[in-house]
Amino acid sequence: MTIRCHLPLWLLLLPGLATAALFENSEQKGKRLFEAGLYAEAAQSFSDDYRRGVAYYKAEEYSAAADSFARVERPEVALDARYNLGNARFQQQDYEGALSAYAAVLEENPQHQDARYNHGVARALLAATDPQALARIEKQQSERKQQNSEQKQKQKQEQKQKQKQEQKQKQKQEQKQKQEQEQQSEQEQQSQSEQQESEQQQ
Repeated sequence: MTIRCHLPLWLLLLPGLATAALFENSEQKGKRLFEAGLYAEAAQSFSDDYRRGVAYYKAEEYSAAADSFARVERPEVALDARYNLGNARFQQQDYEGALSAYAAVLEENPQHQDARYNHGVARALLAATDPQALARIEKQQSERKQQNSEQKQKQKQEQKQKQKQEQKQKQKQEQKQKQEQEQQSEQEQQSQSEQQESEQQQ
């Protein structure tokens, strides 16, 4: 069984590549080595974890690639990094780890077709090689879904409670304003009555 693998190499494009190797920064050097097919050397030059992971993956150094992808923090490539982490683990026959990475991608983007396909392949291989591990993972996923559902329910209840409290507060405020207006109106009427009485006495 094979998995679908895509490594978005457009992320390796770097502006302003210096022509002289003497003036290259580490990313430019890594790009030059990568384009020359020297993937392991390129990986060592890249300081960016995602680019390093791509280079190690191309060099078929899957353990190093997985380590690099696991460290990626850049938001714009985080999803691709998790997907490629799954691929790197799959290549090491770590089907349990691959399944976990693909599941994380699908939680964030249920429409990710390659992750869904690879998740199915990894699941089938894990079922064949270690059915107990698959049962454990599926139990954990079920528990996590239950926790997420309970968390959402709790948030809804808290939101309703908050809305009720805000409504009560609003009603109290309106009642207070109404009482103040009534008091003010009574005071004005009393003042007018007193003024009329005073005028009549004169």
